[in-house]
Amino acid sequence: MLLKSASSWRRFLRLGMAAGAAIGLSGNTLAQETEPLRLKLDYWLTAPVQSDLPVMPAVVAEVNSPMKAALQNLSNEDSTETVTDFAGEGDQILITVFGQPDLSADVVVGSSGLITLPLIGTLEVKGKSAIEIAQMYARKLEQGQYLLNPKVAARIGQQVSRAFSVMGEVSRPGKFPIQGQISLLDAISIAGGFTQRADKQIRILRKHHDTDGEGGVETLSLNFDDSKNAERLMQRIRPNDVIVVGQQKNFYVYGEVRKPGMYPVEEDLNVMRVLAIGGGVSERGSSSRIRILRKNDKGEIQEISASIRDIVLPGDVVFVNERIF
Repeated sequence: MLLKSASSWRRFLRLGMAAGAAIGLSGNTLAQETEPLRLKLDYWLTAPVQSDLPVMPAVVAEVNSPMKAALQNLSNEDSTETVTDFAGEGDQILITVFGQPDLSADVVVGSSGLITLPLIGTLEVKGKSAIEIAQMYARKLEQGQYLLNPKVAARIGQQVSRAFSVMGEVSRPGKFPIQGQISLLDAISIAGGFTQRADKQIRILRKHHDTDGEGGVETLSLNFDDSKNAERLMQRIRPNDVIVVGQQKNFYVYGEVRKPGMYPVEEDLNVMRVLAIGGGVSERGSSSRIRILRKNDKGEIQEISASIRDIVLPGDVVFVNERIF
């Protein structure tokens, strides 16, 4: 092993000496030796590529999905719908004068609709937008020769004057101020979420003005569990909106059933499904002797002989009688 290693080491030294001699050639000789190689490399780098394979055109894949469509619709809605906030009593106004922090202010609109700003004194801002407030402040600063071409930005922060209300089956019903942009789901979350007795149907009472200037109330009904209403549930809450979450609608089943009691109403509910929800008819019960107690428009209770295919309405009482034999 040692002799073999020594002979290999001597061959390596001889190769190194030969390489050193080659490197020691003059610059002209080296240039002449390498010129043909450079020309070959230039040819291969610049020559067009010849291939028998067909050239495939570039294909741009576009993913179309309901989620992408929903996000696109929401983006278009935000870009086309402009909601302007106006200052009112108790609202917070944040004003920034760029380059002049001493002239910036964080103020609250008083009962008379006035705010007090550095150097210029009081300024009436009730019913004004943030852009109008910034322009008014900048104009006052320039007219008073305090600043030359001042750059002013204003933002309406917490809005106490304009609020929304949540009523019904929520944990904390009440009136809440609008802080920034709030969706319908955000509003329900602020109110503490639904209670266990909350209905899946949500109503929004919204004031609007007709073309003739007269006002009215618009009622929007949404099913919380319907996937088609995903975009409408993310709609922006407007000032003075009233969100009403009703109580869950129930039906009652008792008599000769295994699990009598009160249950929430489902879609397309009939007597057969009521019996299944109630655990089925007991050994002493009869599926052919079923009565429905229903309140009519006058508030009177009507007793209806029912079959297993009859529809059950909210508030109905389904009674299963005993067998005769």
